[in-house]
Amino acid sequence: MGSEKVTASQQVPLWQRILIGSNIGWTMVRLLVLLIVTGILTLYFFPNGEPRYRRIMVDGRSMDPTFVNGQTLWMHTLEYLNEPPKRGDIVVLGKNWESKPFYLKRIIGLPGERISIRRGELAINGEVFDQFGEGRIRARLVPLKLKEDEYYVLGDNRPISTGWIVEADKILGKVL
Repeated sequence: MGSEKVTASQQVPLWQRILIGSNIGWTMVRLLVLLIVTGILTLYFFPNGEPRYRRIMVDGRSMDPTFVNGQTLWMHTLEYLNEPPKRGDIVVLGKNWESKPFYLKRIIGLPGERISIRRGELAINGEVFDQFGEGRIRARLVPLKLKEDEYYVLGDNRPISTGWIVEADKILGKVL
């Protein structure tokens, strides 16, 4: 009778081959790569333990036709960490993430600008501004100047939307 060859995979029990593999060195390398990728993804999506992106649902018609009631959107919570909001950005407003309600509005007026609404028309620094919305505004607003940390927000559905002044710390994020 001849001698039979026994391979390494036949010597390693089945449970060990499934959990570790036949080569422990390569298993450790794969595990290390997996841990590094997981760490990088965690730091990207959850810096400081807070999620970078949040899912929100539109509730109401103030942003029609841009967004409709019941539509699901994604927002970036750290968008304004290094740069201020821009005119036209659609933002989520609220006190903080623990207290509701949240509001979805568009940034119209920037810090230091004069805002007014007269005869259904919005004016910024005396110039009529008709971008980013449809319809005439029903409210009236005497000219006012925004402070350095204030923004004027308004929904795109102008006849039914209410606009107001919001402080920068009440802007929770930007809709993607």
